[in-house]
Amino acid sequence: MTQDHQADENRAGKPAQQVPWLEWLAAGIGSLLVLGVFTVIGWQALNGSTPPAITVTVDTVAPVEGGYRILFRALNRADEAAAQVEIAGTVSTDGGEEVSRVVLDYVPGHSERHGGLFFTRDPRGGSLAVRATGFVAP
Repeated sequence: MTQDHQADENRAGKPAQQVPWLEWLAAGIGSLLVLGVFTVIGWQALNGSTPPAITVTVDTVAPVEGGYRILFRALNRADEAAAQVEIAGTVSTDGGEEVSRVVLDYVPGHSERHGGLFFTRDPRGGSLAVRATGFVAP
């Protein structure tokens, strides 16, 4: 045996093997995944996140037993979530003003939640305003 060949043998006397191409491929994919995770974490750390911004839109108004029901959609377009989001609806008619409130437990960032409010006055016969009035940080 030559010295070069002896250097390639391990202690068990077996010749050293080359690393298979599949192992190199797996190592490359793993490295890319780790690099991607660190990139996302770094981007989020540098750019920060935006506080909740809840907008409310009315989907439907329907008569129900004992009054009227409006169904709404609360949309959070911001990065951060909001908890205990209070939604208030006001119906103003010639007979006065009626307020209805509901609390949504949790609205994650970039998501929407649906809910409803009940009124005794017809919201279609007056002015209807629905908006988010407050939230707490989860």
